[in-house]
Amino acid sequence: MTIFKAVILGLIQGLSEFLPISSSGHLAIAGRLMGLDPEGDNLLAFNILLHVATLAAVFIVYREDIWNMIKAFFAMIGDIFAGKGPGLARDMYRRLVVMLIVGTLPAVAAALIFGDLIENPPLFAIGIFLIITALLLFVSEKLGGGNRTMENMTVKDSVIVGCFQALGTLPGISRSGSTIVGGLFARLDKNVAVRFSFLLSIPAILGALVLDVKDMLSGAVVMADPVCIAVGMIVAGVSGYFAIRFLLNIVRKNKLSIFSLYCVAAGIAAIILDITM
Repeated sequence: MTIFKAVILGLIQGLSEFLPISSSGHLAIAGRLMGLDPEGDNLLAFNILLHVATLAAVFIVYREDIWNMIKAFFAMIGDIFAGKGPGLARDMYRRLVVMLIVGTLPAVAAALIFGDLIENPPLFAIGIFLIITALLLFVSEKLGGGNRTMENMTVKDSVIVGCFQALGTLPGISRSGSTIVGGLFARLDKNVAVRFSFLLSIPAILGALVLDVKDMLSGAVVMADPVCIAVGMIVAGVSGYFAIRFLLNIVRKNKLSIFSLYCVAAGIAAIILDITM
């Protein structure tokens, strides 16, 4: 691992984690093109820390929502122990906490079912899934979204978005893209669909981190060079922040389909790369 490669991987992670083009697929393609050895270059540990950096970007952009959810969660637990019930009807953020939990469950099930494919994806499969992402993005523009707000979202809506997120666990299918499409399918307002998608990324990324950190603590993963780690994390965090802001603007203009052509091109490139290398 070199500093230059750390910058490239950090930039790919930061941009593709939130832009609807699939971070897992792009990191796998980039690793193959740069000749990186998953074990020798300690890519697992490096990718874990890049995800921490992009998670920090979500916390910065949605800090108000996150703080309100933390307060709502502890208040809800207190009311439950006091025999008052969860109080979901009177607090949007309490309902949001529950909906994020429910919306995460389909992805957990998918991760257990498709574990081997997620961890060791062949480039041919990544290419096919990138093309599927392109189709999802194209459909999203036709859906256009509805007028449902965060205040009148239901658990059913979170299940729908969660099922789309489960699809996004496959390498090459964008998690952000699939969940936004899920939100639009549930007739959420476009901005609400993006907001819920990024909030739903918090338990998804944290869950993946917990599983990967187990390997780190067991000694199965050796840490990469500290300088490369620091550089990659800074690049991933900064680029992730701007990627979120950029995507919010794109969704408002109903232009998600601009990424579909790119995903088709990237998918074809991955398939060709798999055949020729």
